[in-house]
Amino acid sequence: MALNFNVMGSAVADSAPDIEGFSINELMQMEVSSVSRKSQTVSDTAAAAFVISQEDIRRSGATSIPDALRMAPGLEVAQINSSVWAVTARGFNSRYANKLLVLMDGRSVYTPLFSGVFWDLQDTLMEDIERIEVIRGPGAVMWGANAVNGVINIITKKAKDTQGNLFVAGGGNQERGFAGYRHGGRVGDDGSYRVYAKTFERDSFVNAAGERLHDDWRSVQAGFRIDDRISNDSRYTVQGDVYRKTIGNTVVPQTVLPPFNREFNVDEHADGANLLARWEGNFSDGSEFMLQGYYDRVNFSAAALSDSQDMLDIDFQHRLHPNADHDLMWGASYRFIHSTTENTSAIAFTPNSLGYHNGSVFVQDDITLIDDTLRLTLGTKLEESHFGNTQIQPNARLMWTPNHVHSVWASVSRASRTPARGEAQANVALGGVPTGLPAPFDQVQVIAQPNPNLRAEKVFAAEIGYRTQWTEKLSTDITAFNNQYSDRVLFRRGELVGLTQSLIWSNAQQDFTTRGIEIAGEWHVLDWMRFTGNYSHLKMEIPQDPLNPDIAGLSPRHRGSLRWQMDLPEKIKLDFTLRHVGRLYSTSQAVPAYTTFDARLAYEPYNGVEFAVIAQNLFSPRHPEYKDSSALSLPGTAVEVPRSIYGKLSWRF
Repeated sequence: MALNFNVMGSAVADSAPDIEGFSINELMQMEVSSVSRKSQTVSDTAAAAFVISQEDIRRSGATSIPDALRMAPGLEVAQINSSVWAVTARGFNSRYANKLLVLMDGRSVYTPLFSGVFWDLQDTLMEDIERIEVIRGPGAVMWGANAVNGVINIITKKAKDTQGNLFVAGGGNQERGFAGYRHGGRVGDDGSYRVYAKTFERDSFVNAAGERLHDDWRSVQAGFRIDDRISNDSRYTVQGDVYRKTIGNTVVPQTVLPPFNREFNVDEHADGANLLARWEGNFSDGSEFMLQGYYDRVNFSAAALSDSQDMLDIDFQHRLHPNADHDLMWGASYRFIHSTTENTSAIAFTPNSLGYHNGSVFVQDDITLIDDTLRLTLGTKLEESHFGNTQIQPNARLMWTPNHVHSVWASVSRASRTPARGEAQANVALGGVPTGLPAPFDQVQVIAQPNPNLRAEKVFAAEIGYRTQWTEKLSTDITAFNNQYSDRVLFRRGELVGLTQSLIWSNAQQDFTTRGIEIAGEWHVLDWMRFTGNYSHLKMEIPQDPLNPDIAGLSPRHRGSLRWQMDLPEKIKLDFTLRHVGRLYSTSQAVPAYTTFDARLAYEPYNGVEFAVIAQNLFSPRHPEYKDSSALSLPGTAVEVPRSIYGKLSWRF
């Protein structure tokens, strides 16, 4: 569903609309918050935007956020094992893909330790998600550094839209068991609140030999949200979560020192909590403001590295209307991070404890050139970081809407990814390379060494898009892009000292280019039947590099999906999803192309009660979606993605 964007998790309308009850024309004209952090219609957004609605999530049967992200065009989502995913947009995929900024209600979950997202820590009650907003392409002006290839914002419902009680429970062969409970009520005359708790246990995967792995996943999480008014002109939100995760992991050989000189199984633990407060409203002159702050603490204990991280973030934005042709917005943000690691022979940070900051200011102006027809958006962000120095990230967007049926947009942007702390300060053992000599000279140990003088990676992106509503029942959205990357952070060979070879993080001298096309469509064949589909093609032009040979092969060239939804008599709903992913052809990621099929059958015998049976990964060959190649000396471990069948009960009362 190609909708648009909410700024920091607050909805524009007072209550969530029933998406299923709208025609395509009404959906395209809905008032939603856009990539420019303000209310716009779907057809009026000058960006490659896609929204996964709560109804999409429910009918897909997704039990995790990465599973739900598979519905968006331009996103690469591949499961590595029971709890680990590789997720990115427009190329450069890996377990720690570092060019995709992910937010939950405006709270960044992008980890600065290694870059990327720990997807096994990101969770909430899936029924509380209002929508997941996906921007493909740079979003740096509004969202800051690391929004290089895209932005994902997971937005939960307002408290007043979750009143009463909800109980969900189920289980199956992979989803061994899960349960969740939510209660919502009133606070005073205008306020609302909700509290929730959830837990689940997911079974481990198997390898190509049929052996059960040590990668099972268990979680307990709880949270709350309060929405209320301070006055007629302002309102506030306070929300928070607390969680504990237990994740099985198999540590592969990385060093010659025990215990990392052999493979062993271990249970890793993560505890975390976050608290967010947001105040928004209007000034007396009619301008609008938003002030948000959050505190986020993550503490994880793993065999190779343990870390305690505290993050404090403050963000302010102000929207003005100097005249009828200008819609001006500016803002500033400040983030402080303190991280303390427990070093091992596998990974060691110097220093092991560090406090650092990131600050930015932005300004953007929407300029009306021709009323209701042509609009120009100009903006830039100035960002200063502890790593990567100061970055200027401008963009320009042009939107042409000759009528209510067609819209054409184009943009040029510059965005940056600041180096991760691990690239600037960590020594990481990558494993051993066989020498062919007898022991003890049988392996050369390879060590990744930090580089404190790294420059930020940069991308110059050009995009063009076309949206049209062919009939009242058929619409399409097409985007083409060309990205040119400079100062890519890659390995260069260091010194060979004895049996230790160093690889040093460095900025590449050559530019990389990616280009592609993304297509999304929706067709309401009948009142009770709907097809939605998307296709993405990606071409990467990467200079050959023997130390970094796998970059282009980490992402498939072709991806596509087709969803078929039917509302049958007797309150029965049937959903099918056919998904195809092209092959990965790099040395460590030799994964064949695959086609898989998901199905969901749901029955609602009474209002508020639904029984569903979900089958995932049917009719596909048993093979990995992605391989874990964290150790340099080993090819990617081939973990099969199993077929999953489970049942689910949802009860609203």
